[in-house]
Amino acid sequence: MRNKKMIGAHSALALLALAVSQVHAADATQQAAREARADKAAEKTLAKMSQEEKLAYIGGTGGWDVKPLASQGIPQIHGADGGVGVRYTSEGNEQGVVYPSGPNLAATWNPRRAIDLGRALGYDTATGGYQFITGPGVNLYRMPYSGRAFEYLSGEDPFLGASLVPAVVNGIQSRGVWANTKHYAANDQESNRFNLNETIDERVLREMTLPAFESASKNGKTVMMMCAFQKVNGDFACESTHLIRDILKKEWGYKGFVQSDYNAVVHGLDAAQAGTDLDMMGYQMNSTVLKPHLDSGELSAATIDDKVRRILKNIYLYKFDSKAPLTTHNMNSATSNKVALNTARESIVLLKNQDNLLPLDKTKVKSIAVVGDLAKYAPPTGFGSANVMASHYISELSGLKQIAPNAKVEFIDGLSLDPTASVWTSTNTAGNDVKGLKAEYFSNANWSGDAAATRTDTRVNLDWSSDANLPINGDTSATSIRWSGKVTPTVSGEQVFKVRADGAVRLYVNGEKIIDNGDGEHLPSNSIPPTIPVFAKLKLEAGKAYDIKLEYSRRNGYISTMGGLVGVQMSWASLVAPQDLSKYDAVVVAVGNSNEYEGEGFDHSFDLPEFQNDLINNIAKVNPHTVVTMHGGTGLKMSDWIDQVPAALHAFYPGQNGGQALAEILFGKVNPSAKLPISIERNIEDNPIYSTFKNFDNEEQLKEMSYKNDLMLGYRGYEKKGIKPLYPFGYGMSYTTFGYSNISVTPGVAVAGAPIKVSFDLSNTGKVGGSEVAELYVGQQNPKVERAIKELKGYKKVFLKPGESKRVTIELNDRSLAYFDTQSKQWVVDADTFNIALGSSSQDIRLNAKLVNPFRQELSTTTSNPLPRSALNSTLVTLPPVTTGGVMHQNENDDSDTSDGDGYGSDVDTGTTTDKSSATGN
Repeated sequence: MRNKKMIGAHSALALLALAVSQVHAADATQQAAREARADKAAEKTLAKMSQEEKLAYIGGTGGWDVKPLASQGIPQIHGADGGVGVRYTSEGNEQGVVYPSGPNLAATWNPRRAIDLGRALGYDTATGGYQFITGPGVNLYRMPYSGRAFEYLSGEDPFLGASLVPAVVNGIQSRGVWANTKHYAANDQESNRFNLNETIDERVLREMTLPAFESASKNGKTVMMMCAFQKVNGDFACESTHLIRDILKKEWGYKGFVQSDYNAVVHGLDAAQAGTDLDMMGYQMNSTVLKPHLDSGELSAATIDDKVRRILKNIYLYKFDSKAPLTTHNMNSATSNKVALNTARESIVLLKNQDNLLPLDKTKVKSIAVVGDLAKYAPPTGFGSANVMASHYISELSGLKQIAPNAKVEFIDGLSLDPTASVWTSTNTAGNDVKGLKAEYFSNANWSGDAAATRTDTRVNLDWSSDANLPINGDTSATSIRWSGKVTPTVSGEQVFKVRADGAVRLYVNGEKIIDNGDGEHLPSNSIPPTIPVFAKLKLEAGKAYDIKLEYSRRNGYISTMGGLVGVQMSWASLVAPQDLSKYDAVVVAVGNSNEYEGEGFDHSFDLPEFQNDLINNIAKVNPHTVVTMHGGTGLKMSDWIDQVPAALHAFYPGQNGGQALAEILFGKVNPSAKLPISIERNIEDNPIYSTFKNFDNEEQLKEMSYKNDLMLGYRGYEKKGIKPLYPFGYGMSYTTFGYSNISVTPGVAVAGAPIKVSFDLSNTGKVGGSEVAELYVGQQNPKVERAIKELKGYKKVFLKPGESKRVTIELNDRSLAYFDTQSKQWVVDADTFNIALGSSSQDIRLNAKLVNPFRQELSTTTSNPLPRSALNSTLVTLPPVTTGGVMHQNENDDSDTSDGDGYGSDVDTGTTTDKSSATGN
C-alpha cells in the first residue's frame, strides 16, 4: 500500500512538474516577444537622439534616478534605496516594511522565502512610487569584520548565494520594477573601500566571487547590476573590462545595464570602455569628459549607443514610458508584514539548547527578565544605505509579553545601556539634590569663558536634528557642552559607561578620565560617516556617589540619517547582575551589534561591544536559565561565554517583526529551522583567511588585500586545515530530530549534460513537526588542482510531521563537479570518482555515496549554469503581478507562500501587534 501511495504521489509530482515546465515555456515565449518589441522601440528612440543627448543620458540624476528624456517621451526613472526595505517614499518620509537582513534570508535556506521577500519588497517599491530598488546585495562573507555583511545573502558559500539571489530578483521584478543586484564584484569588506586593491586569482574569482552574480544574470535576468567601489586586480570595479565587458556582458550574455555605485567611477573613459552604462552621479561619464575621446576616435560612438540602448530597452520592456509610478503608498501592508514575519521565523538559528531548556514551557515559566537595549526597541539593523529604521515593529520585549501573556515579563533597566533610562543626579542652585545633570552650553568649541546657558538636563540624549528649545543653535564649529553631576551604583563591581556623539568627548569619573575619542572627527572619512560609540568600564561601590563630568565638542560631517546621529548620548549600566535576578524562571539577554557598531563605510571588531561578554557571564552566574540572543550581520566572539549559558540563538537582524518570531521560537510556537550560512570561529585566528586579513582598517591605511586563500574560504578552509569552528557552516538546531537513510545516486556514472539525482529517505524521528535542511556536498577524490574536500552543491528544506518520512531528491548538474581551468578558460570536470556527502551541516554528514565521471568535460562559461535545473526552477515566479487599470494591487502578494513550514500554522496578523512605543525614540 505504501509503495502504491508513493507511486501515486510521484506521478502527481511528475504531472505537476510537466505543467510548471509548460507554463515556464509559455512565459519564455511571451518574454521573448516582449523583449523584441522593447528592442525595436529602443532602437527607434536611439536613432532620434543626438550625441549630446546620449552623453547626457548616461549620467544619473538626483540620489538614485535615471534622467528623463523629455524629447522622446521618456520620464525620469525613480530608484529607492535599501536592499532590506524602502527607506522612504518618493513624496514623503513614509517608509516600507523592514525585512530581515541578507544573512537572515540566507539562514532560511529556502528559495520560496526568497521569492516571497522579493515580491513583498517589489510591492513596497512600486507602491512607494519607485521603479527600481537598490538590492539585493549578494557579496560573499569573508571575515566577521565586514560592515556590509548584513546586506548580503550569500553567506560564505557561492552556491547558497547563487540559489537564493535569482529568487529575490525574480520576486522583485515580478512586481513590474527593476532589481539592482550589487556590488559587482568582491565588495566583501569596507576597509578603505574607495582605494583598496584586491588581488584575486581567476579561480577564486570564478568559483567563489562571481557565481551569485552569474546566477542573477543568467537565472534572474536582473535589469541592473551595480558595480563596486574598490579595485579588483588593479582596476576600479566600475572600470574593469575583465569583469564587466568580458565576463558579464560577453560570456554571460547580460542584457541589462551596469550602474555605478555612487562616485564609484573615477575615470570616465575607462568606465565607459569597460562597460559601465550609467554613472550614477554623472561626474565622469558626461559630455565634458567623454566627448573629446569620441572626437579623437579613442571612444567609439557604438559604445555610447550600447549604453543608451540597454537603458531604453528596459524602460520599454517594463513600460515605464507609459505607466506612471504609483502613489498609493501602502507601505506597511499586512501581507508585507506577514512575509517579514515568516522570513524571521525561518531565519533565527538555534545554536545551543542544553538540557532542552528551550522551548520554554508556558505552564512553568511565570517570570522572565529581559536584558539589553536591543530587546527594548525596534529590532536592530545596520548603518548605511541599507538602513531602514522601523516605524512599526514588534520588539523582543513586547513579543515575549504577547506570546506569554500570563508570565511577568520585566525589562531590567539597570543592566541595559539606554540613554533615556540612565539615572543621574546633581545639586541645584538651592543646594538640593535633583534628578539629572548640570548642563553648561558654550558658544565655542572648547568650553571657554562663561556658558551661554546653564540648565539641568534629566538625561544626556540630545539630537540636533529633532530636539526643540535647545539653548544654543549647535553650530558645528562653535558648540561645546559640559555635563556634571553624580552617579550612584546599586550593585558593587564593574559598571560600563557609553558615549555616542558627533564630535569629541571626554568622560571623567571622580576626576579619572575613562573615555577620550581624540579630536572627534568621524572615522572613517567617507561619504556617509557613522556615529560610532565609545565605552569603558570601571569598578564602583554600591551606594557610593561618584562625580561625573562629560565634555562634548561638536564636529562637522556627521549625518542624522541611515542610522547615524547628530548629537550626543550618554548611558551607564552595571555589568554585575543583582542577586534578585535569580528569582526569574528565565533571563533573555539581547547582545551584539546594531547600526551604532556595524554598517556601510566601516568594518568592526569580532568582539561583542560594551563588554557584553562580561555581562552574559555575570548573569549566568546568578541565573542558570539564561538565554542569549545575538544580533549582527556577522559572527561575533562567543567562545568566552558560550560554555556558561544553556541556550543561545543567532537572530542576525530579523526585521520589524523579529520580536514576535523570536518569542514564538523561545516558547515553541515555531520550531526553529534556520541553518548558519557562515561558520562562527572560536577565535579570530582560526579563520582560514586570517593571515591575509588580520585586522580591519577604518583609517584608510590598508592599500592591498590578497584573496590568495579564498578558494578555501569558510568551511572549506576549516576542513582543509583540520580546525573545528565553534559552530560550522550549515549548522542549526531544531526541537525535533531527523533521520537520513537509503541514499541512491542516479545515474551512478555521469553522462554529459544529464542531470544527476541524489535521492534519500528523510524522517522526523522526534515528537514535534519541523523542517530540516538536507545539505548535499560534493568532493573530488583525486583532484589535479587544489580543491576543497567537499563543497555545497545542493540542498532542500523539507517539512515533516512527527514520525513522517519522505523520499527526497536533490539534483546536480555538470557544474556541480567542475572547477575553473585557467588554461582553457572553461569549466572542467575531470575523469574521476566524486564523493557525495549528505547531512545536516557541513560537519554532520549522515550519508555517503560515490559518483563516477568517466570522461573529461569542458563546460562553456556562457552556456553552463551554476544551478541544476530543479534548483533553478525553485527560483521562478509562476504568476504575474496583479494589475487593474494600470494600478498594481498587492492581493496578499498573489502567489506568496504564507505557510510557516514549521508545523505550527501560526499566521499572526502583525498589524494588531505593533509596538510603536519608540517609533521616534532611540
